[in-house]
Amino acid sequence: MYRWLLIAHSIWRWAVILAGVTAVLCAAWGWQRRRTCYAQCAILGRLFAIAVDIQVLIGAALYLLFSPMTTIVLRINGATPRGTELAFIGSTHALIMIAVLVAVHLSAVIVRRGANDAARLRRSVLCYGLTLLLLLTGVPWWRPWLRL
Repeated sequence: MYRWLLIAHSIWRWAVILAGVTAVLCAAWGWQRRRTCYAQCAILGRLFAIAVDIQVLIGAALYLLFSPMTTIVLRINGATPRGTELAFIGSTHALIMIAVLVAVHLSAVIVRRGANDAARLRRSVLCYGLTLLLLLTGVPWWRPWLRL
């Protein structure tokens, strides 16, 4: 089961990144061109949030139930050497991705509270853009980009 969840987590990472980039680019395009395309951008923002939700669920299953790495981290109780892959996967990655989960849903609330479509598009660019940057900092880029 671990192997299949790891493959799904690895492949779904690209769906999350693509959804985030698409949501930010749609909002930036609409904001720059002063178009009223907020409805389409709102759908893309929701897809970004849904993709993050699915990724966090897969990651939580890996982290809490199946991963041998996190089992080791939980056993040694925080004594992992700093700067190692074990420390990153054991704590940093999980904390950043929980922050991404909170940020993407908080972004949706902030965007919806915009006064008009232009304000919502501007907020979408800023909020989803910052969420995407946070997400990209939490990805372990040194691990295989695609596991099959």
